[in-house]
Amino acid sequence: MKKWLAVLVIFMFIVPLLAGCSSQKAGDDKAAPIKIGVVTSMTGERALTGQYTKNGVLMAIEDINAQGGINGRKLEAVFEDDNGNDAGAVNAYNKLSGSGVSVILGPIYSNMDLAISPSIKKAEIPTLVMGSSNDLAKQKNQWMFQARTADAISATALAKYAANNLKLKKIAILHETDNFASGAAAVAKKTLEDMGNPPVLVESYNGGDKDFTPVLAKIKASGADGVLAWSQQVEAGLIMKQIKSLDLNIALIGSNSYITKIAIDLAKENAENVYSVADYVATTPLAKGADFAKRYKEKYKIDSEFNSAMNYDATTLAAEALKKAGSTDKNAVRQAMAAIKDFVGVSTTFTFDENNVGGTSVWIVQTKNGVPQVIEAVKGR
Repeated sequence: MKKWLAVLVIFMFIVPLLAGCSSQKAGDDKAAPIKIGVVTSMTGERALTGQYTKNGVLMAIEDINAQGGINGRKLEAVFEDDNGNDAGAVNAYNKLSGSGVSVILGPIYSNMDLAISPSIKKAEIPTLVMGSSNDLAKQKNQWMFQARTADAISATALAKYAANNLKLKKIAILHETDNFASGAAAVAKKTLEDMGNPPVLVESYNGGDKDFTPVLAKIKASGADGVLAWSQQVEAGLIMKQIKSLDLNIALIGSNSYITKIAIDLAKENAENVYSVADYVATTPLAKGADFAKRYKEKYKIDSEFNSAMNYDATTLAAEALKKAGSTDKNAVRQAMAAIKDFVGVSTTFTFDENNVGGTSVWIVQTKNGVPQVIEAVKGR
């Protein structure tokens, strides 16, 4: 009996010690890597977008770890496939939120970002999204940060350039029906109206459409001398091809998608001379951006583009917030993120405002010999 009592006493002492060790390991292990989650399209029609995203994230992590990591800890990425749609984005986000990640990077598609906003609020994990819709700021989600310049700046810049610089008098607007494109088109329409140059026609199409000849025929019949267009990348490439096939010889000034490699590769020579408002191009005059473009091409043997650059910037913004927070405590990281000011990225300078919008400027560019060339910078704030 005494032996059993002795064993019981020893057992009572050992169990709490083991539990304590286990608890320490499960908590914020100061030696373990810090993980960031990434929601992106890894399969389906938008899989190439996901590959550029992955390249940008992994390149940033390599740079960060080579410089000592996050306060001595390595950074790692966990990728989840959004399958190229809103429901997939929500599922991917929810998987990541339960996987022990400290920060999450959301998709570049505004509709997806709006879809995951409730999950972001529920999970209370600092999340950087790369959609450009003005509606992202309207969510008043303290855990969601827009790591991009909003359409309030870019759509205004695009409309003003068309009217003031290109001297277009009869401007048509073409846009997808998703939140990003509809919102940006509305900003451009109001800008033109305020300038006394209202659009002669506003036409929309559904995401996933492949035949744009009916709406393009309407634009041709309207007598427009230019068209402002907001599209996703595949649709942008198809629109550039079909404009030429209809012999519609008018100026095309498009959203960022029109100068991405995905769209230009699809449009080929039809992308020539198209104007765009861009968050990033490989020909950027920014020293940090030019260095990124050079190293990216050396590493991946292809030119960098918007998706890779924006995700590189988002990863470095996440690292900056984690460093300043000094821990992975969610509230500390959120507060550190909100306090980031004048952070120079490869695409733009980031300063998060009261609505957690970070990007401050865009570029006006034109495709020449298949390569987007910067014309001028447009500072928004």
